Amino acid sequence: MKVMMTWLVFLMWMFVGLGATQAEEKIVLKTVNITLDQVTLKKGMSVFADTCMGCHSLRYMTWKKLMDYPEIGFSRKEVDELRDGAPLNARIMTSLTAADAMASYGIVPPDLSVMARAREGHGAYIYSLLTGFAHDPKGRIPDGNYNLYFPGHNIAMPDPLSWLDHDPEDENELREQARTVSSFLVFVGEPHQIQRQATGRWVMVFLVLLTIVLYALKRDVWKDVKHHK
Repeated sequence: MKVMMTWLVFLMWMFVGLGATQAEEKIVLKTVNITLDQVTLKKGMSVFADTCMGCHSLRYMTWKKLMDYPEIGFSRKEVDELRDGAPLNARIMTSLTAADAMASYGIVPPDLSVMARAREGHGAYIYSLLTGFAHDPKGRIPDGNYNLYFPGHNIAMPDPLSWLDHDPEDENELREQARTVSSFLVFVGEPHQIQRQATGRWVMVFLVLLTIVLYALKRDVWKDVKHHK
């Protein structure tokens, strides 16, 4: 009996400790205004090409789609400047090989095509991550790898926007870069969302009108039934 009670106390202590640890690690993301207008998306793609594409790919997006999706609306000239000789129908891929990535970072950087959809917080997660680099208060994690919004705080990705120790006068520009590339990745994760939302609004309008018509028809039918009674 004593042994059983000891195990019960131990298990309760373990569960309480686990719950406290999870509560302590609860991360509240930054608030960000994600917008999917053309100006934002075009700037976001440019930021991605300049700062993210050295390590990350967008395997579900092609260079041609940057022109085909009217929400982005790149011209052929703009795409040609970004793709640097890659075939127009090619996927947007990094030149970093898996072997080089392992040698440099100890991990292969993930594809970002659906990253915004896959993470809780979506665009806010990406924005918080890009603007969350800081100095480790315990001095254990090297500068450039300590991130306030990454689980465990130790992130292999170096500070892509040079947020750590940035000049105050550059902060607004860095925040805007983070916001636009976060918005772009939200769009890439679900490119048809704007069209889907527009269609959904029209469907709701149709259903409301249909409901009104059916209600009026029902009243008219039941009026005749009551009259014959």
